[in-house]
Amino acid sequence: MKVLLAVFILIAASGLIWFTNQSDEAALSAESTRLPVISRQDILGASDLIDGVKQALKQNDDKAIEHWLEKAAELAKTADLPQQDINYLESDEAKNYLLFGAKRSLFNDAVEHAYYALNDIEKVKKHYPEAQDLFAQADKLISDRDNIIQQIATELAGGEQPDEQKMDAAHALFKERSTRH
Repeated sequence: MKVLLAVFILIAASGLIWFTNQSDEAALSAESTRLPVISRQDILGASDLIDGVKQALKQNDDKAIEHWLEKAAELAKTADLPQQDINYLESDEAKNYLLFGAKRSLFNDAVEHAYYALNDIEKVKKHYPEAQDLFAQADKLISDRDNIIQQIATELAGGEQPDEQKMDAAHALFKERSTRH
């Protein structure tokens, strides 16, 4: 009986030691496979980075663009991202990606400005060929705006063909309504 009790205690102690070691190994494994809280894509999509690159593009400031790219790489290092991600953020490919996205964003900004200023967007489209896939939507937006102005002018003309004075008044009303929103 004493032998059986000794064997039972020995098995229980061995099991306890084995399970204790397993939980320590699992904790170490979980610690070593800890994922970063930020990703390469999060960094590339950060609004302050994009805004900084947009501003640098507006000013034709290549040094500022490089500065923003360096900040992105520094953030990746601080966040312990994999070396592959850090290398990407330091690459020309990442620079081209950021410039492409910033130019598309500048295109959107310019279209919005043209919309409210009642300008056309042909010069904007020529300046930002990176946004070519957005041209049709931008053209439709401007066309819709022009149709709204035409409707306002027709209304002011009492349903008749509006003259230049009614069109000018419609433009003014559109601008007034646009600035209120």
